[in-house]
Amino acid sequence: MVKDKNADKRLAYNRQILDIESKQDEIYSQKRDMKRALDSFGNEITRSALKLRELDDEMIRQGSIAAQWSQQEHQGRNAYIHSFIDHQDEAITTVYSKMIQETEDKREALQKERNDLSWD
Repeated sequence: MVKDKNADKRLAYNRQILDIESKQDEIYSQKRDMKRALDSFGNEITRSALKLRELDDEMIRQGSIAAQWSQQEHQGRNAYIHSFIDHQDEAITTVYSKMIQETEDKREALQKERNDLSWD
């Protein structure tokens, strides 16, 4: 019976590949958690903005001129915060996509090296 000289190397590559796949799973999970937290924050900001708008509208109906200025300020802040959230969402997508691509490239390189080993 002929001993496979490269079996240990293939096993080592397989372990490295599994480690990278585990890292990829962690990255996907982190990305999902970050996006979920950002969405939750955005939803909370939206709810708060609606409550402020309702209060401003009521004060405007009662004749408050200051409430008109407040409403404009609140709208500006709300737009800024939502722009910030959108920017953060894009940044999360970019950073995590890069991390995923890097691990995918490593995994593919390891698979190629493993597959290039001879079976003798």
